[in-house]
Amino acid sequence: MAEKHSLITIPPEINRLILELLSSHDFIALRHTSRDFYRYFASQDISHFAHKLFFPLSSESKRAQRTRYDFDCAYERSQRWKEGRPSNITIINEVADGSASLSNGFLVDTENSLLAYQRARAIVVLKDLQCTDDSTDVIIDLEKLASPCMGARNEGMFLKDGESVRIAANRGMLLCVGEAHIHPSRSEGFQSPPGKTTSIFSSIWNWTNPPPRTTIPPRQFFEHPHSACAVFSTKKEDRGRLIASWFERDSFIWMIVVNEFYALAEFDLVEQRLEGYIYPTADHPPKKIKDTLKGCGNRSDGKHDGHHFTIKKKSLYPPLSTFSIAADTRGKVFYLGFLPPSAERRPVVEVHAVPQYDPSNKSWSPCTVIKRITLRSLGRHAGELNGSTLNSSFWINFDPGTTVKELKGPKMGPLGSFTRDPDEDVVRIRMTGDLYIPGITGPDEQVSMVTWDITARASPHKPSTITEWRSGKEWDIDPESEIDFDTVSLYKNAEGKVDFEELYPSPTYYTRHRRREAFMTELSTIPRTVDFDCMMANNEIGVMPSLFWVKDSDNKNKSACAVYGSMEQGILVRDPKPDNADNSGMTVFMPHHEAVEFPLDPGRNDKDFIPAGIHIKATYKVTLDVGRNVTIRKTAKPVPTTTPPPPPSPKRKSRFFGKIWTDYIYQHRVNRANNRIAATGVIATDTIDGVSSDSSETMVNNTSAFVSVDLPFPGMEEHREKILTKMDHGDKRYWVYGKEAETIDKGLPSQTRVGDKIVIVRFD
Repeated sequence: MAEKHSLITIPPEINRLILELLSSHDFIALRHTSRDFYRYFASQDISHFAHKLFFPLSSESKRAQRTRYDFDCAYERSQRWKEGRPSNITIINEVADGSASLSNGFLVDTENSLLAYQRARAIVVLKDLQCTDDSTDVIIDLEKLASPCMGARNEGMFLKDGESVRIAANRGMLLCVGEAHIHPSRSEGFQSPPGKTTSIFSSIWNWTNPPPRTTIPPRQFFEHPHSACAVFSTKKEDRGRLIASWFERDSFIWMIVVNEFYALAEFDLVEQRLEGYIYPTADHPPKKIKDTLKGCGNRSDGKHDGHHFTIKKKSLYPPLSTFSIAADTRGKVFYLGFLPPSAERRPVVEVHAVPQYDPSNKSWSPCTVIKRITLRSLGRHAGELNGSTLNSSFWINFDPGTTVKELKGPKMGPLGSFTRDPDEDVVRIRMTGDLYIPGITGPDEQVSMVTWDITARASPHKPSTITEWRSGKEWDIDPESEIDFDTVSLYKNAEGKVDFEELYPSPTYYTRHRRREAFMTELSTIPRTVDFDCMMANNEIGVMPSLFWVKDSDNKNKSACAVYGSMEQGILVRDPKPDNADNSGMTVFMPHHEAVEFPLDPGRNDKDFIPAGIHIKATYKVTLDVGRNVTIRKTAKPVPTTTPPPPPSPKRKSRFFGKIWTDYIYQHRVNRANNRIAATGVIATDTIDGVSSDSSETMVNNTSAFVSVDLPFPGMEEHREKILTKMDHGDKRYWVYGKEAETIDKGLPSQTRVGDKIVIVRFD
């Protein structure tokens, strides 16, 4: 008689091939088939493989060996995320006024699971989002650690505390920029510290005995606007340590970026320029300064200063261009993007070389453009829909710089003959707006965003200056040179090959319904059987560009929705009909491995060429309802050991023996658990999803109390659209949003004002 085989008796290699066809929900169901299945699929090796398969983006994936506890935590977190069931809610009350509605009033660094917010003027708090208490909070007093100018006010701007300091974080660095201000001239006498009044005697004394005069160092002004800047470390080993501090001589900082080597700031309205500051390091020898800026704190003689450089004047670029900047990962280049005000509105990205120190002549190299790319897409298309002309407006911005191997989200591999280095610098640029592209969008659809991935790889030849480029000159090559411009392509490298993926980056189109109400209505909540994590890791699902707030009948934000979509790869081709007046096209989808015909003569016959890309259409959503009462566990889960759990005792009958884990049983247990919570306030040892059954390692305390917490609305004012929302897409541990200040019993004698708050919703 032939031996019968099952999943637990066949070779592990075959078993793993079968698991790749299942979902994480199916994997959990296998545990509850029988006692032997439970023991097998809860083992160390299978749990490690299943975690790598189903949750490749979770925080536990950084460990060399993952346990069953790691898989159970990732699975339970994923289910809570899909269903909007928080496990913990933290409301931070001590927040600077004006922070909640400001785009840079507080921020979430998802790479380090860090929340940075302003508790008061010039007081920044770094909070570890992995912790549920305040024991690990790091408080940075900008006035004491960086400069007293961080807390100075511009009397003519009337900024709130949360608006006075702009912050940005990236790659373990936090950049803080204080409010621009002017110190009084000597004729105005001595200015006392903020909050203190001076007597007539002290005023006379300061007038007759002024402080010693100091020479104003370069780039720092006494009677002109200046802003104090400082960079702090956000890494766990030295969180809160001051890296560098300096002054910028302007008052209209429009955009800031930072990395481990330099900081960039864009100044608008006045001089319209970009400024860079390279921190003093061993590779970048600093300059020694002895002078101080009066009123900005005392620096000891011999203090090291970094290297300042002016990047470009914005006036050199096409008028009315929208600008964006991004930092790289190695301090070698930075990215600048702009959207010329032309009819086609094709974004342009420049890669600039950051000045480097030359020890031979003790000087710094200039800042030059090493690559310029015009992104091929139907960036702006005035089509007609139902007889009405569609007018679109756009904005471009960058994601933080990263590397090819760390690039998250949808991406296509190189279609040309070149292979990208996994450690190569890359940045993703996003063009957002309301686009109607025939062939991509349906009658009631729009493309809300197009993205491209740009690497730091230099062009084979040096691009022209921006002034020459505006005049039609592409390359910085002497026309009298021996190069035959009619026969030689300047896009070819030394081997005579063209890197088409670098020259024509693949676009990704994000499509959704034109009306937001219909868009949110037509989406379905992510089903339990959809392996969301595995699909993201395999680039089969993408994150849509926006996080939408859905309002109720009272015009209050009722729920926050994160939107995800399925993707297809294809190419947009033009309609070959000669009478095609609207220049429409159609999308042809093809397998990823098929080759794409690139222009034979790049730079000359590619005006109408559109490279193959990815089309993502919104499909699923994850909804978090606010303004409701949420039951959460009061005590934290015990920290488990890394030892694998022992198998269940054979003397004890398995309550899952012979049962199939269906959605009906799951819902039955959910209802039963909720009834127990409502009646007794405690939960039994068998947890809702069954992932913690028969294991002392993941079993919660029988006496763990449950409490009810109100999940507050994000704001009460009319301009709630500015409410900042951050969601952890990769690990699904938290959502963070701000709650603006509101007035209770407005107009009554008992009215009270509730200040800004920050709400952290956890899913652990």
